[in-house]
Amino acid sequence: MLIKKIYRTVVPLRFREKLKEYQEYRGYQNLRHQEGHVYQRFDVTQSIFVHIPKAGGISIIKSLYGEQANGFGHPTYQRFLKLFGKSDYNKYFKFTFVRNPWDRLYSAYSFLKKGGMNHLDKAFCNEVLIDYPDFESFVMNWLNADNIENWIHFKPQYQFITDRNMALVVDFVGKFENFESDFKIIAEKLKMPVELGHHNKTNNSKNTSYREVYTPEMKEKIRSLYKDDISLFDYQF
Repeated sequence: MLIKKIYRTVVPLRFREKLKEYQEYRGYQNLRHQEGHVYQRFDVTQSIFVHIPKAGGISIIKSLYGEQANGFGHPTYQRFLKLFGKSDYNKYFKFTFVRNPWDRLYSAYSFLKKGGMNHLDKAFCNEVLIDYPDFESFVMNWLNADNIENWIHFKPQYQFITDRNMALVVDFVGKFENFESDFKIIAEKLKMPVELGHHNKTNNSKNTSYREVYTPEMKEKIRSLYKDDISLFDYQF
């Protein structure tokens, strides 16, 4: 503890942040050489998948890159641009999947309400969702422009795959609603004769359609909060 305190006192914050950034970069670079890791598979297949939360990403990773491929969180395209460098990033086939914002939000809420996948998801359930008895209460009282930026499952999808000018920086955007057919396009592009498996599927209560859980007020609030996703990816309620 004393050494850490001296380090924080003596070493300027900006340098510490740069050092941490470099250490993370080296760690990710090492994963490119770890057999079976999804980053290593990206190099082998010359492809990059940007995993937007609750849009079928685990199924994509396991189906294309192998059952042993580990998840890698939900970084934006910027990590991959830095990790692979501009030359390889531009050369590799870059793709993602998006989902209807109303549907995705309800799926994310249901997933987290059940405890999610890791200790952070569980903490969100226990510390945030516990204060809201149902989906309507959560949407009308917690969901706002600031909060959706602070939890990865609720971040607008465009932020993962567009630059500061709102231009797409991936080669293909598949849709969760066309999962099978769009996956086939990707597999053919990568010349990978693989079948699509289904993993981490959120089973909502009685398989409720998202359209059944929205009041008119909730519907319009989501339209406002996720207007860029709705416009860019051409979605309707």
